[in-house]
Amino acid sequence: MSGFLLRWAIAAILLAAAYNPTQYNYTTWAQANFEGDQRALVIGLGAMLAIAFLVYLIGTLRALGVVGLFLVVIIFGLLGYILIDKGIIEPVISATNIWGGIAVLSLILAAAMSWRRGTKAPAKKSTPAKKPETKTAQA
Repeated sequence: MSGFLLRWAIAAILLAAAYNPTQYNYTTWAQANFEGDQRALVIGLGAMLAIAFLVYLIGTLRALGVVGLFLVVIIFGLLGYILIDKGIIEPVISATNIWGGIAVLSLILAAAMSWRRGTKAPAKKSTPAKKPETKTAQA
């Protein structure tokens, strides 16, 4: 599996684990079990999920920067607006739209994690050539 596909699969699994339209997601499970005897497990798994999100988010911000991430979100937002305007997708919360959102967000995260910035090697400091010393005649 190539690097991009692996990053995409991990991002999709991470997003789907946090929330998806089925009953098998962290959000639904945490709401059902927070008040019971599994509160520590809910908090622990939530913390691990948050750390995984932070790893992807920090990697995305390092690759694209805040402005780049903002521009990518604008581009996909405009794409969604065009699809709604043309009647291709409906602006309702449905399972199809949620899975589509997971796919788009995982693509953004995977693409940003795969993005490589050019390495900026420090320029070698060149020592200036020594000028030959000239003796001046003093009066």
